[in-house]
Amino acid sequence: MSLSLAALIGLVSLPLFQQQPLSTDSLVIFKAGRHYHYRALFVSPAGDTLSRESITLTPSGTPWIGQPSKQTAFSLQFHYTPQDSLTFLAYPNPKSKLKEKPEVYTWSRSIVTGAIENRKEILIHPIRNNQYEHSEVAPFPQIKIPSLQVGGNWNSMTVIMTGWGAFKGTVKSHYEVEKQVPRQYGNLTLADCWLVHAVGRHSKLGTSYLDFYFHPQYGFTEMKYRFYDGTIISFVLEKVTDQP
Repeated sequence: MSLSLAALIGLVSLPLFQQQPLSTDSLVIFKAGRHYHYRALFVSPAGDTLSRESITLTPSGTPWIGQPSKQTAFSLQFHYTPQDSLTFLAYPNPKSKLKEKPEVYTWSRSIVTGAIENRKEILIHPIRNNQYEHSEVAPFPQIKIPSLQVGGNWNSMTVIMTGWGAFKGTVKSHYEVEKQVPRQYGNLTLADCWLVHAVGRHSKLGTSYLDFYFHPQYGFTEMKYRFYDGTIISFVLEKVTDQP
């Protein structure tokens, strides 16, 4: 289990008082009926491409059960192949505490998790299932709206608790906004994407990096990670579909 400091405080307080469900009427990025289709790439420290797949992110437009007063739910559908799971049988799971007793990867076709979308902050729990567990120890994709300007910056901290093996610890992250640039995703042209660089320092494992593009209507359109051990993982938007 892992939580940002703010989310941790919210969950700790759940038994103390009844929280009101999140209002979802103002959702733009995580509104119901939208589907974000990403291309995912996993590159080993040796430079070998171990997997390529597509992942679909689908907001439900309803509160997330883990923190219903603050977060909205979305699902992730993973379109991996049998070869992907075979490839990672021989690849060390980064959560393993002991190299001689490596943890096996578990594979899910779909999961549900949460995101924050309000006037002050946009944040998603990272894509961290299957072969993407590394992203737990990097900065979470996050925007602080008041600081969304060239040169803007902010800090955050993630507390990683039990269930994450060798990842247990804290990640202190720093974000800096570099510039606003146009990006093209299939037939979708976005003239005003923000490029943000983030650095996260894990209390035991070292430093990981996340460079991402953010758009106010389409969220995190590209997330490119470089981890403490040299692993590279990227998620790049291919298209967005909306249901009436």
